[in-house]
Amino acid sequence: MSPGLDIITGRPLTSSDDEPVRQATEARLLSLGYSPQNIRVDAAWALGPEHDSLRVLADLLVYGGERPALLLRCARGSLVTREKETLACARLVAPNWAPLAVVTNGEDAELLDTASGEVLAQGLAAIPGPSQLERMLAQYPPQSPTPQQLTQAARVYAAYSGFHCEAYCR
Repeated sequence: MSPGLDIITGRPLTSSDDEPVRQATEARLLSLGYSPQNIRVDAAWALGPEHDSLRVLADLLVYGGERPALLLRCARGSLVTREKETLACARLVAPNWAPLAVVTNGEDAELLDTASGEVLAQGLAAIPGPSQLERMLAQYPPQSPTPQQLTQAARVYAAYSGFHCEAYCR
């Protein structure tokens, strides 16, 4: 890895206080055995005008086959303060939501069930490897948010995304 380049994409790094957390998380995913081709960096999804054309941005999105499987939010600070934003993003980032989400500050992590919001595991070891993720996905059939869930998630995401928009919205 060249200094100043993203580990997975090779693109220049963004100027963000949270970027070192994302780079550490990318390195962890690769060390767990994920293929870079299955990881989307800055995965974006645009909602329609009925949701004010909200642009949803995931730090990292891991695919299991063709479906989003695990969304990761990488940010310094408290994990619990990032849970709602992370869950909303996981519900919005693709037509079928990512059934699992991780919020990490690089030193700790929480694995979340996207549908219930339940914390399934804690600690950096909570980030599942590819085979564990595959087994977990078998328990979660593809699910799309209902119109009500979509509206609620869009409101939550819009409220929280403003806190870090400066780093991403250019």
